[in-house]
Amino acid sequence: MSRQSESHSDTNECYLMLSKVSHEIRNPVALINSFLQLLVNNHPELREDSYYLKIEENMDYLKALLDELSTYNHSHTADTEELNPYLLLQNITASAGALLEQRGIDLQLSKESAIPRIPLDRTKFHQLISNLIRNASEAMPDGGTIRIAVSCDGETVSITVQDTGCGIPKEYLPTLFDLFVTHKKNGTGLGLAICREIAEAHRGAISVTSEPGQGSVFTVTLPVA
Repeated sequence: MSRQSESHSDTNECYLMLSKVSHEIRNPVALINSFLQLLVNNHPELREDSYYLKIEENMDYLKALLDELSTYNHSHTADTEELNPYLLLQNITASAGALLEQRGIDLQLSKESAIPRIPLDRTKFHQLISNLIRNASEAMPDGGTIRIAVSCDGETVSITVQDTGCGIPKEYLPTLFDLFVTHKKNGTGLGLAICREIAEAHRGAISVTSEPGQGSVFTVTLPVA
């Protein structure tokens, strides 16, 4: 068996394992959550109890982790059609912009050239960009600016997501897109891993440059054909 075939087999086994783990954990989590709801319905005073609130916080984290695991398991394939990425970006930023504005974040979109239709999975592309916007917003708890720019050189479409946040230490950059790697409190280590899987499912790539204290720039490149 070639090294490439072995790598493909290992990757498929990883997806299968994560799918099984996610499925096995989801049922007891749902059951625990149901019992918690029954408990608080019978004892409303628990809503103010610090231990209950901590349990609820961790249950929310666990449910978010399971949702992201499910997303990751399906992110390595793309059901594409010919779509204009700039038009999709307009829809995504219009939806996200109003919510971000309430947090003091200005979301801007621009195009630097004519943008053609390219093979895209509409849902996966939305997930990719939404993850990058969320990642950028989390780097700016006190507000700031997110600039999304799209351009085309004839062979590839490039999308940059730039923030004015805290930046990323240089030593974190090499493993930033690795599965379960996170440097955030309550981070799952799945958001950027999902971004990489989706970009690669489109035969594209994702990269990052960052300066602590100045912000970060994530760049997604996707082939035109």
